[in-house]
Amino acid sequence: MTAGLVWLLGAAVVMQAESFTYWIQPCTPEVSQQTTCTAGDSELAEWALEAWQRTARPDLKFATATQDHARIRIYWASGHARLYGEARPIDVDGKRGSAIYVNPDVTLLGEDIYLAAERDPLLREAIVYLTCLHESGHAIGLSHTGKFEDIMYSFGFGGDIVEYFERYRRKIGTREDIRGESAISAYDRQRVLALFRKHP
Repeated sequence: MTAGLVWLLGAAVVMQAESFTYWIQPCTPEVSQQTTCTAGDSELAEWALEAWQRTARPDLKFATATQDHARIRIYWASGHARLYGEARPIDVDGKRGSAIYVNPDVTLLGEDIYLAAERDPLLREAIVYLTCLHESGHAIGLSHTGKFEDIMYSFGFGGDIVEYFERYRRKIGTREDIRGESAISAYDRQRVLALFRKHP
């Protein structure tokens, strides 16, 4: 996963309780032909936002909005972009926002990942979910970490990319298990709680 520009970060930054509006690109037949997204990918993206909201509740909330007014916009990217995901800063109605691009086509993410996902379709679902979770973490203000166990870990630090995804895959038995297995580490949780800490 690569992050685009992460424009607001630093351990000293503490944000007030905040509500983010979001929009997820529908996986229409045309979009699917270009990106290989499936109808269920939008649900995976929603589960990623739910995971952050559960972690930082009540200080962080998400609500749907139209594309033009959504502070977080999730798009399905063509595999030709050769990325796992990217978060790019945008301005939305005078507030900071993020355009997130998620590549759902695992065939172009490297042979090792492709072969593993071909043998195990649920791994592909896990990869899409984890990418949405990582990039939406950037959208709410989190930077990369160098801790392999974190969802905000950057592959720029090295590490076994296939194992990163397989480790999560071993925790789930069905697609529905993804919703309850957030993949947010203790350190991720600590950072997001500090970011949205309320003041009395």
